[in-house]
Order: sequence, then structure tokens, then C-alpha cells
Amino acid sequence: MSDLTPDSPGDTEVRPLSRVTLSGPDLSTVNLEFEDGARRGDTQQVIVPPFPEEPQDEMEAAPPAEEPFDPARYEAALPVPDPLAAEAFMAVLTPAHFGELLDDLSGELQLVRDEAARAALTSRSRLLRLNVEQYRVNFELARTTLNRVLAETGVGVRTSWARQQEHLNFMNAASSGVERAYEQATEAIEQARAARFEALAQAGVRPDTVTAEDFYTQQALAQLAAEGHAVRPPEQKSGSKRVFNAFAVFSKFFVGLISGVSINLLFNPESRLYLTLIALTAGVMFSVLLLWLVDELSYRAKLAASTPGMSRPAHYVWGIVAVTLLYLGVEGFLNWDGILRTTQEIAANAAQQGQLTDLSAAPDGPTAPEHWSLLVFTLALVGMAAGAALIQGRERARGVLERERLTARVSALKAGGTWHEVARATDLVTYLEAARDRLAPPRDVTSPDHARLNERVLSHWESERDGQVQAVTGALVREARALHETLEEFAAQVQAARFPQRRAGWRGLLG
Repeated sequence: MSDLTPDSPGDTEVRPLSRVTLSGPDLSTVNLEFEDGARRGDTQQVIVPPFPEEPQDEMEAAPPAEEPFDPARYEAALPVPDPLAAEAFMAVLTPAHFGELLDDLSGELQLVRDEAARAALTSRSRLLRLNVEQYRVNFELARTTLNRVLAETGVGVRTSWARQQEHLNFMNAASSGVERAYEQATEAIEQARAARFEALAQAGVRPDTVTAEDFYTQQALAQLAAEGHAVRPPEQKSGSKRVFNAFAVFSKFFVGLISGVSINLLFNPESRLYLTLIALTAGVMFSVLLLWLVDELSYRAKLAASTPGMSRPAHYVWGIVAVTLLYLGVEGFLNWDGILRTTQEIAANAAQQGQLTDLSAAPDGPTAPEHWSLLVFTLALVGMAAGAALIQGRERARGVLERERLTARVSALKAGGTWHEVARATDLVTYLEAARDRLAPPRDVTSPDHARLNERVLSHWESERDGQVQAVTGALVREARALHETLEEFAAQVQAARFPQRRAGWRGLLG
């Protein structure tokens, strides 16, 4: 394999390409095979540097164009791992270091004086030469194996990182798109608010009107007021109004209690408890029913003139009069009879106790009861209760008529189409705000599963790479350590042979 560059003098002829392959742990080396090279079986590696830019005159150079804004440049990105090399995991000395050490030690063998020791050490150095050569073979094999392992596992790791980057780009694009859409919607809302203010000001309506229905209602109220049919606003519950409503409700039950007491005096002389409860309940029901009839008849009499399909108002008026007379008659009879019965009982009790001295002085004919004022007061209460029911019915009918008149005028304004543009400008703000509230990033339904799957795949490839790398480098480290210890031992033997220790005393002399 020969490394060629465009500046090299040799092999300048143009040859057709046969195949382009990628090699290296990070697939960054480009291998080009030519047709004649493929027939000869050699593969040439060509490294093409970037072409130099042609110099341009500063005066003739055009001003650089402004680059468009690219939001992807500012998006958060995952860190890209650098390509791994086999040398980063081979924490051992290269065979060249051990070879240089063995050469130095072999050169020192000539300095050994003892022939036998020099011969033994020479044989050992030859064996160590074989060991170094075997270590060189194992070192290259380990490098090749690690490159293959890193290339295989690197594909899985890079694929996992690419998936993570794609998912992150998706989420960034979604969030940035929603943010831009939210800003655009806000600008549109502000413009719509300004247009609404101008339209309402020209129409003469309050600027705080927020819906088209309120706008049409205000226009209808203004037209009805100009025609003399002013619509009263909803009544604020004042103190007098609350008192009147409380009286109207209380009068029905109070007059009913009076009726119940009168019925109890008339039909329950012995004051039995169950008869007393029945009498009170019947009086309350009678009072509430008749007063409700007065209320309903007055309500219908007010609506009869403007509602098709109903009777004439006079019929309902006669019904009110009849119900009121019936109520007054029944209450008058019950109270009159109750007052007479009560007076007779009082007189009988007084006679028994001897408090009446002259019974013959009493007039012979029927006399009016002494408590006739109670009857008048009861009838007055009944009339007041009926009048309150009449007023409540007419007020309820008046509110219904005003709402119907207002609804009809609003419908006429909508059908006319005169204020269509103003109503549209009024409702446009609410519509745009609702559309802005619905903005949300597109939901990535696969993101949890995607993250878990990618994490499992990434951990699998990393664990696979770590396991194979540790197995290969572990064996190489053990071999390098054993060779290093052997060379240390050989160096010690060479030093001992070169500089033998002299024996002291008689042993040295006999030596």
C-alpha cells in the first residue's frame, strides 16, 4: 500500500476507479482501488487535502452576503463522541522498546569474559529474541482485534447517538415552532385588539365590550331607548325590595296559618292534636294555592296582549277578581265563625265561674261579636297578600316582555348586517386567544419507548465493547508484564556475568 498525494511526483496518469472503501476505527480513511491496481492486487490509499482558495483582490471582492437566520445553530445538541483508536486501550509498551532493550543487552555479551557464561547468555538472548518477536505478533494481532471490535461496536454506539440526536432535534424543532407560533399569535391578538378598539369607538359603544353579543345588545338597548321603550337593567336588590319580597312570601304562610287556626276552631272543638295539624296544613295550602293563582293570572293578563294564542286580558282580570273574592269570602266566614264560637265559649266559662251577675239583662236578638276588629284585620291581610301576588306577577311579565323585545331587536340587527364588520372585529380577539391557548408542541408518543430502547441498545454496545477490549488488553498486558520481568532477569544475569563477585579469604585465593 503506497500513500499518494496530489503533490507527489510519481504516478500522475489518470486511471479509472474500480472501488471506493472506508476503513479505520472511525471509518475516516478513504481507500481508492483502480482497475489496473485491482488486477495487480494492490490497493492505494489517497488522502486528498482541501483545495486552496483562489486569492481575490480586496477591492474587487464583493461584500459578503448576510446569512439567513438559522435557529438550528442555536439548538441544544448532544455531545458527539470522538472516534476511538486501539492505542488508547493498549496500555503496554510497544515491541520496539523491548527489542531495543534486548539489542543493548545482547551487545553487552561480548564483554563477558567467561566463555561458558557468554555461550549460555547468548543462547538465552536468542530465545528472548523469539519471545520479543512473538510479543510483536501478539501486539499487532491485539491492535487488529481492537480495531475490529471498536469498528463493530462503534457502529452501534454511533447509531444510538444519532437516534438521540434525531429525537432531540425533533423536540427542539417542535418547541421552537410552537414558540414562534405563540409569538405570531400574540402579535395577531394585539392587532385585533387595536382594530376592535377603533371599530367600537366609531360605533359609539363602550371599548370594554369583548363579545359580539354584548355589542349587539348595547346597540339594541340604544335603539329601544331612542324609540321610547327603554329596557330597565337588572334590578339591584335594595333593602325595600328585599323587604317587599319577604312580605310577599311571608304573607302567604301567615294568612294560611290564620286560616288554619280558624278551621281548627270550627271543626276541632276538642283541640285534638292530629286535627289541629290537619287544619293548619289545609289553611296554609289553601292560602298558598289561591295567592299563586292571583300571581299567575296577573302574569298571563300582562302577556295576553302581545302573545298570540292566549285569551283576552279581560278574562284573566275577571279570574283575578273571582279568586280574590273567593279568598276574602272564605277567610271572612272562617274568621267570623271562629270569633263567634270563641265569644260563646268565653261567655259559657264566665257563667260557670259566677262572673256574670245578670244574664237576663243581655239583649234577646243576635249581637255582633265584640272582636269584629280581628275580622277586619284578617281581611286586610288577605287583601294585602293578594295585592302583593298581583304585583309580583305583573313585574315578572314586564321582565319577560322586555327581554323578548330586546331579543327581537338584536335578531333584527344581526339580520340587517349593518354592524357585521364591527361584530367580527369584536369576536376576533376572543377567537385568536382561544386559538393561542390551544397551541401545544406535537406529542411524541414514542419518546418514552424510544428513550428506553435506545438506552438499552447503547448500554449493550458499550458493555460488549468493554468486555471484548478488557479480554484482549488483559491478555496483552499479562504477556508484556511477563516479557518485561524476563528481560529484567536477563539483564541481571548479564550484569552478574560481566562483573562477577570476588570471593574473600582462602576461597578467593583457591578460586
